[in-house]
Amino acid sequence: MCELGERLRRAREEKGLSLKEAAERLALKVRVLQALEACRFEELPEPPLARGYLRRYALLLGLDPEPLLALYPSTLEPPLSPPAKPRKRSLPLGLLLALFFLLALGYGAYLLLRPAPSRVVEVAPEPTPEAPARHPLRVASEPPGARVYLDGFYLGQTPLQSPPVEGGKRLIRLELPGYEAVEEEVLLEGPRSLSYRLKPLPQAPPASPASAPAEERGKLVLKLEGRSWLRVRQGEKRLYEGIPEVGAELSFDLPVEVRAGNPGAVRVILEGKDLGPLGEPGKPITRSFP
Repeated sequence: MCELGERLRRAREEKGLSLKEAAERLALKVRVLQALEACRFEELPEPPLARGYLRRYALLLGLDPEPLLALYPSTLEPPLSPPAKPRKRSLPLGLLLALFFLLALGYGAYLLLRPAPSRVVEVAPEPTPEAPARHPLRVASEPPGARVYLDGFYLGQTPLQSPPVEGGKRLIRLELPGYEAVEEEVLLEGPRSLSYRLKPLPQAPPASPASAPAEERGKLVLKLEGRSWLRVRQGEKRLYEGIPEVGAELSFDLPVEVRAGNPGAVRVILEGKDLGPLGEPGKPITRSFP
């Protein structure tokens, strides 16, 4: 087993999850997780989508996805061609004529002595399974600029015209800071054009610095406006590691160090002051707050 599969399997067993339970949480098929843990990359879909599956699986297991994505091969090597067969030496002409005469004599004797032919039932060969069809996908939102994920793989921002993707049941998710996330299972049987109207999250009126309560001093609050893996340390002590629920608020005493897999979904409030997102969407970052 390769290093990538061994890390995934060990992390899953430490969390006490079976392959079936992990697949149900991710809305994926068990064979996809089996292929990832066994490093059978040729059984997975297109590399960009397979890397999206790997990122979601790592986040579910509480792992930093970036080192695991670095272990995923960017291209799959084609199978080696079989070695050329050695050239056979030709037989002498006299020997070939003698063999032809013996074969003709044997075939004549077979025609005279063979039994009556029996009826042969031909069996039709099994049809070769066709490759899954691919269809173009267009996604729009109001307001625009929402991040679009397909089965956990980031496709881009709305308005989005995606290249053809594999058909079937797919899970689509839209995320935009300050708005409720939208998640829907769609059936792709042909070209689809989807449009969503995002609902804004309720906003509390901002408090002036002079009216900030004393309990906010020396505090760091992380608000989850989307899905992101988080790890919070205080020196060598690990205070938190995992994937909080969307809308959750985590509070920590300063000083702390914060690492996020999707910083654009994490809003930072330092001692009552809103500092905005931790970083850019989809680009892991580590920041210290003294």
